[in-house]
Amino acid sequence: MQNSKEQGKPDIRNQNLSKMKNKIIIMSGKGGVGKSTVSVNVAYSLAALGYKTGILDVDFHGPSVAKMTGIEDCEIENSSSGRPMPVKAEENIFILSIASLLKTKDEAVIWRGPMKIGVIQQFFDEFEWPELDFLIIDCPPGTGDEPLSVIQTIGDVTGSIIVSTPQDIAFLDARKTITFSKKLNVPIIGIIENMSGFICPKCGERIDIFKNGGALKAKADFNVEILGHIPIEPEIVESGDRGKPYSVNNKKEKGAEIFMEITKKIISKVDENSTEKKNPEVKDGKDKIAIPVDKGILSSHFGHAEVFAVYYIENGAIIKKEELTPPPHEPGVIPKWLNEIKATKIITGGIGQSAINLFNGFGITVFCGAPVITPDDLIQLYLKDELKVTGSVCDHEHQH
Repeated sequence: MQNSKEQGKPDIRNQNLSKMKNKIIIMSGKGGVGKSTVSVNVAYSLAALGYKTGILDVDFHGPSVAKMTGIEDCEIENSSSGRPMPVKAEENIFILSIASLLKTKDEAVIWRGPMKIGVIQQFFDEFEWPELDFLIIDCPPGTGDEPLSVIQTIGDVTGSIIVSTPQDIAFLDARKTITFSKKLNVPIIGIIENMSGFICPKCGERIDIFKNGGALKAKADFNVEILGHIPIEPEIVESGDRGKPYSVNNKKEKGAEIFMEITKKIISKVDENSTEKKNPEVKDGKDKIAIPVDKGILSSHFGHAEVFAVYYIENGAIIKKEELTPPPHEPGVIPKWLNEIKATKIITGGIGQSAINLFNGFGITVFCGAPVITPDDLIQLYLKDELKVTGSVCDHEHQH
């Protein structure tokens, strides 16, 4: 049995997540492409534009955000509630990295998957985050435990940004992160091509050190936007080593201008995606309510339902009912599907908190812990304002 402290964790997580308007994952298929550099400089560019921004570094085995932002020697402090807080690096910048929790800079993190998953959850369950316009999450390379756990813990991820260098071998792995995002129903904000050519400081000629064209091919194959091409500039590396983010400390340089252009594109893309999430067909007095069904009664687990009974409601009356077969069960698929068919509410039994976050992210209201009766009886109770739900959340997240 969970103690009271354990039971309070989902509430703390939800409180933290509700404070974060946009959660963006920065990913790469291959290491060494400058993902952390992009994460830091985009975050600082957002802050420079007036957005309150957080950086969460979940690259446990190679955390570099603390070094690149100059907070390596800053201690984690507690809030008035007694919970630890991210480090306030600047007026609009808040940073949480495992590097701030290690005893020494040289300490190795030797963890298997379950440990990493647990710590990611602790970052949301035990820390007290401030109100944020953007949370930038710097993930390690690949499509393993860390990015998957972040997505499942947050539920409603605003989008992913894929970082790669220009050569084919790097984009071979970057394409896998695009597929990963699509499978988990995370909107892809775009691709950033780093180390994209070298501008000679003497003659101004551009030299493509790496073969180029990978980004354009990925754009064509996956219909993904290219957010920008960041050139090779020694100062970008040196500023990171000094803990002075390049984009705000070298504003007159060409690279800093590109970072700012990329950041403005990200803001525009996020606003565009947010508008698309709103259901244009839902008007006052109209609802589309979905109920997962097995053997004629409410399904115990929405993700494994045989069919969904979908009711079209107008001015408190049923105008149409249909039964739809859901797509095969995979993480995040059902919320996306119900959003595509323009459902506004779901009445369900067992459901995980991550799934609730996903539904809410699509603007779908969740009534969970409903009685196990026929969907027709459930919808009548709803229409009479007599539907009683327990609000129970299933704790077996991995099953959903």
